[in-house]
Amino acid sequence: MISRINLSKSRLTIIILLLLAGFSLVLLAGCAQEEDLTPGNITGRVYLDENADAECDVCDCDFYLEGIEILLYEGACGGVIHETTTTDAEGVFSFVDLNPGEYCVTPRVKTICEGYKPTTPIQQKTAILAGETVEVPWFGFDNNLDIRDN
Repeated sequence: MISRINLSKSRLTIIILLLLAGFSLVLLAGCAQEEDLTPGNITGRVYLDENADAECDVCDCDFYLEGIEILLYEGACGGVIHETTTTDAEGVFSFVDLNPGEYCVTPRVKTICEGYKPTTPIQQKTAILAGETVEVPWFGFDNNLDIRDN
């Protein structure tokens, strides 16, 4: 009889401990912080790299390229275009109110036929955190750039 009582008390103790542990886990799960989805931004610039050195030198930086279409991909480059924008008179572009995550930025330009080539990587991968503004490395091109539609 004594062993049955001790066994029952042991089972009861184990059940109570399991219930308390489960209750604690439920409380902890309820206190978990929600993911911060504050929108972020991506900015950059496109310039004419007159000496083709992949650097925006003093002389180069007087020649920003206006009207260049910039493509934004969510995740990997070359997938579905998430958004587009165009550079302003200072060669600056911006994508605003983006969800935190990984993106790829690339200019859409005519290249070989127009007698110029990129002097910097043509695709820039970046990630933005909640509320963050990221400036991607600038896009440089040498020689003649014709952005007119043919």
